[in-house]
Amino acid sequence: MDVMSGPRESNRAIGYVRVSTGSQEEDGNSLAQQTRRIQRYAEYRGLRIRSRDIIQERGVSGGIPIYDRPSGGLFLERIESGRYAHVISTRVDRMFRNVADAIATIDDLSSLGISIHLLDFQGQALDTGSATGRGLLQVVAAFAEMERGLISERTRDGMAYLRQNLLRFTRSLYGWNVTEGNRLVPSWNEQNQIDYMHWQMETNGISATAVARSLNTRGIRGKEGGAWQASSVLNTAYNDFHEARNQFSRPSNWNNRPWHRDEIIPENEEIEG
Repeated sequence: MDVMSGPRESNRAIGYVRVSTGSQEEDGNSLAQQTRRIQRYAEYRGLRIRSRDIIQERGVSGGIPIYDRPSGGLFLERIESGRYAHVISTRVDRMFRNVADAIATIDDLSSLGISIHLLDFQGQALDTGSATGRGLLQVVAAFAEMERGLISERTRDGMAYLRQNLLRFTRSLYGWNVTEGNRLVPSWNEQNQIDYMHWQMETNGISATAVARSLNTRGIRGKEGGAWQASSVLNTAYNDFHEARNQFSRPSNWNNRPWHRDEIIPENEEIEG
């Protein structure tokens, strides 16, 4: 970030307030209420903040990076002016997408000599200009990262359990139907198409693009009605989950097509003997 030269005032501050929905205007978190809190805090800390230096965002999601929001250009312009030493906001989620985003932006601003004040950070005010404030932010970020890792690990374990027990683990899966008990059973009509895709590519050397074109020409659609692409053909034909169909009895008319497989063997498993 390049900063324009200008006389920085050590006590001059910018405020930032945001609401994403109308309900936030009604639950004690309106733009006006956030503005008053920032003004009171600035007065208490001896910081100079003008009404026009409080940047407002209305109806904007916190998932959008701050500089990409409608008022983000104005916020960035004020920062790059080199005249301000402080940024004040009520909570971390008013300015940032998550704690990791907060740390990256705060490090960026710190290199410019700008401190961020968050009035309600883990139950207390946080000033990143102090060693204590920056240390607290790092600790919170570390715990947040650990929690995300634990959630991901639990999600992977849960998905593995569902797959192993033939329970629904995704919204839809071509080649499989879901019973009332949320169990997965083969859709043999779709399994027929899966074997056709596999046969065309492995035996006949047909490209995935050509197979997708053939399926679309014949009016064969994906699980949710979409057209086939090369990527969806590859993902479907080589999905190792289809090996689970070996546990089910095949229809009596199975093997009436040259592409039907008696048994599916995972791609990375060699045939012995």
